[in-house]
Amino acid sequence: MEQALVKERIMERVYAFAEKLSHVDEVQRFRHVEKVVNESPRVQQLIEEIKRTQKELVHAEHYAKPDYKRYLEQRLKELNETLSNMPIVREYQQSQVEMNDLLQLIQNVMACEISKKLNVETGGEVRMGCGSGGPCGCK
Repeated sequence: MEQALVKERIMERVYAFAEKLSHVDEVQRFRHVEKVVNESPRVQQLIEEIKRTQKELVHAEHYAKPDYKRYLEQRLKELNETLSNMPIVREYQQSQVEMNDLLQLIQNVMACEISKKLNVETGGEVRMGCGSGGPCGCK
């Protein structure tokens, strides 16, 4: 019964941490930019056109239409470039990178701190810390 209580307390803290994390600037920015991208008619139109063109390309390959396939590949390249060059899409992509970096940092610190406390074997030799030499300072 006590083990269940410990797990419950840990999960409460995890949810509290997640709630606090949702208020971090990078998370707020990501959510805002994601919403703008999802609500942009132009972005959504380009995404739909890219999907349609990809499907047509599969059919062109299947039915061995090399000229049409080349045309579709070029069209797909142009559509992707147009989408990638939109300022809001660039901002969204940058925001994704920042979110990924934040989550990676959290994961590394947690792994390092947990392995310090539990002396977890990470494969091969038993070491202290996560081994990344990152923000938690372990080697």
